[in-house]
Amino acid sequence: MLTARGRELDHVLGLELGADDYLSKPFNDRELMARIRAILRRSYWTEQQQIEEVSMLASLEVDSLRLNPGRQEATFDGTPLNLTGTEFTLLYLLAQHLGQVVSREHLSQDVLGKRLTPFDRSIDMHISNLRRKLPERKDNYPWFKTLRGRGYLMVSFA
Repeated sequence: MLTARGRELDHVLGLELGADDYLSKPFNDRELMARIRAILRRSYWTEQQQIEEVSMLASLEVDSLRLNPGRQEATFDGTPLNLTGTEFTLLYLLAQHLGQVVSREHLSQDVLGKRLTPFDRSIDMHISNLRRKLPERKDNYPWFKTLRGRGYLMVSFA
């Protein structure tokens, strides 16, 4: 955040509202560049850490659905499914918790990276899209169950 407001309270408020850094005018060009480089270093490190975490995740298989997180690839009976990154992440998280209820709050935080707000229906829309895109299971069970007030459950196979 680059601003003309330089009081200590303004700095604290800006950082608490989500700014990664706070610099008030007048400022030194070299200091601004050094702060930008520091933020880019931190974001690169975080990105590399996420890539390493994904590559360590194991492939999962549910019925004939195979999820490969290293390639962000989902297949059913060898046929690739056309899922968005968010849909894949959501499906993978539910498959990791097969047979367990996962709250909408947990899904929103882990999949979308944001806190769930009272009227936020984005997780519900992604589940709806997954229901349309996933083929029928061989055991004829539904892929997901909605448990009102509790969350979603990926149905375990018989």
